[in-house]
Amino acid sequence: MNESRTAAMSRRLSIWLAVSLFALSGPKLLAQYQGEQQIGFTGLNAGSQAPPGIYVTIPLYWRVNDLSIYGAQNNRLLPNTSGSINLFMLPSFQVVTPFKILGANYGASFTQWMDNGTLSLAAVNYRKAGSYGYGDIYVQPISLGWHLRRADVTTGYAFFAPTGSDVHGFHMWVNELDLGTTVYLDEAKKYNVSTMMYYDWNREKTTTPLTVGNILTLSGGAARSFLKGAARVGVAYGAQWKVTRDSGPGIPAILPLTNGRVFGVGPAVQMPLFAKGGVVGLAGFQYEWLVGPKTAFGGQTLTATFTLAHLFQK
Repeated sequence: MNESRTAAMSRRLSIWLAVSLFALSGPKLLAQYQGEQQIGFTGLNAGSQAPPGIYVTIPLYWRVNDLSIYGAQNNRLLPNTSGSINLFMLPSFQVVTPFKILGANYGASFTQWMDNGTLSLAAVNYRKAGSYGYGDIYVQPISLGWHLRRADVTTGYAFFAPTGSDVHGFHMWVNELDLGTTVYLDEAKKYNVSTMMYYDWNREKTTTPLTVGNILTLSGGAARSFLKGAARVGVAYGAQWKVTRDSGPGIPAILPLTNGRVFGVGPAVQMPLFAKGGVVGLAGFQYEWLVGPKTAFGGQTLTATFTLAHLFQK
């Protein structure tokens, strides 16, 4: 059984990490505005679509610890300033159907997030919302998955809608294309490596004349499967680059902008908790260290999920 595509829903983070760095004195600091996509949500078997069925994920818990901002030379800015953010996912729904398009199974999904607000960093302090609120929603109207003899391939289109209340959303529409694969290294499919690519086109914010640059994110991992492929352990990774500059008159003049990057790596495990007929309970755990950040956040991320799946009978 494959939890990767259900876990992939958890990547749809509507956490608000809009960075605001203002140089109050001395040399100007460099900064970038953050997007919807974050590292730490997709990992093992990232390029595989789940078997046909209905998947409900609740809860998903995501936490990022020891958040610090790093400059363009990988130097830690504001060394005495750090924080943490918690995220909870309201029921996330995914369906994978037996219906075929170009030989691939068709699927779709919907996710609504709740978070404890914003993290904004200034030259001498940071602020975070003191209560939880609804974040943006994620809708994937089409996801296609192919299952080949020694590889899986998946692709899809999704969008983020700016429904987040007050400081709990990004206040921008985002179009996203994804493409990925899982390659099996042996005939028994016990060992695999996977990579999933997400490319986000960000529209102008609804609250200010500012457009966040486009963002490229890679996530995946290397895994060893057990229990006839129902469980797996391994190492997950992530990487993210801002590929175009933030733009617009809404950017403060005191805020010189630079494209950023960050990488993540850490252990991950996915396992079934119970199975009765076509109903299966799946759990996932992933921990990543954010390394090599440049004009980006550094820290650690923790993701824990529980998914209830009703698999369609073949």
